[in-house]
Amino acid sequence: MCLFCDSSFVFERHIARLDDDERVSARLGSARLAPLSSHRLASPRLAMSRRRVIDLTSATVARARVASSTSRASGASRPRALDGFRNVAPREPSTSARALPRARSARGFAAEASEAATPHPDGMPRFPEPSVAGALRLADYVGTSSFAMTGSLLAASSGMDAFGCAAVGTITAVGGGTVRDILLGRGRRAFWMEEQEYLWIATGTALATFFGWEEAKKRFGFADDDYWIEAGDALGVGAFCVIGAQNGIRAGVPMIAQMLCGVMTATFGGIVRDILVQRPTRIFHSYADIYATTAATGALVYITARGIGLPPAVRIISGVSAGVALRVAADTYDIRLPVYNSEPSKQSALGKGDKRHA
Repeated sequence: MCLFCDSSFVFERHIARLDDDERVSARLGSARLAPLSSHRLASPRLAMSRRRVIDLTSATVARARVASSTSRASGASRPRALDGFRNVAPREPSTSARALPRARSARGFAAEASEAATPHPDGMPRFPEPSVAGALRLADYVGTSSFAMTGSLLAASSGMDAFGCAAVGTITAVGGGTVRDILLGRGRRAFWMEEQEYLWIATGTALATFFGWEEAKKRFGFADDDYWIEAGDALGVGAFCVIGAQNGIRAGVPMIAQMLCGVMTATFGGIVRDILVQRPTRIFHSYADIYATTAATGALVYITARGIGLPPAVRIISGVSAGVALRVAADTYDIRLPVYNSEPSKQSALGKGDKRHA
């Protein structure tokens, strides 16, 4: 039926065009006073064209009827030409199709939660726990408290008030990790913005030192250079250098940058502290024993142990032990780096406290 309709439509269009041609020819003949013979000659041509179109249309309709009867006899369904865009309603997605994005989202959230719950091999649990990585977190807390205490004592000796001592103590404890996170970039925020307990530990220790240290010295006989203070400082250096190296590894920086991340974490808070109290920066001068060298050694030992494939617990113990051992040795045996071999340099070092050149 569709083919028949199309053929009828073509036939009607062709007949209409022939009628228009006949009318136009008649007007032109009367207007120009053309001979009637030309108009008469056009009529047989028009009749012949009409008969030819009728014959073609009849043949086309006959073929369409034969094809239609054949398709009905075979049981085949003929497609409808105009239903493709007008009469076909859009199909609703099936229940399984609608549930697929939700299932994928649920699986994605579950995977993210699993990754968040599972610590990175080069990382620590959120809080201390009975494991080597958990012990590293505890050592990190101890080092944070020790650094805040020494920073507050140095600020107090320079004449700062309670706010200044709290600020300097907090910066000494968390300043190195803050500089590290800023340099690593990639949208990272300072670690203490996510782990606020470090701010509480550092600020609380600094204020407690400011208000209670003199009373503690009177009551318990504490001194500013007691062994337990140096031990806490050494443990902090060992823990900080390993944690800094871990952050560099997770950030994907080269090995030398990983080691520098360990050095920054352990020492850059002290650099800012020395600038604030206006004294020569400790790690750059020889008036004190080595400090940055111990952090670099601990970080390098950790990175090397990781490179040769040692388990995470072994490399954590190796890195922390190397940093702590070298720091204790430097404090015990007064190990310092050499200064430039000239008399003015030696005198300058002597003026800053390096007694080797007295």
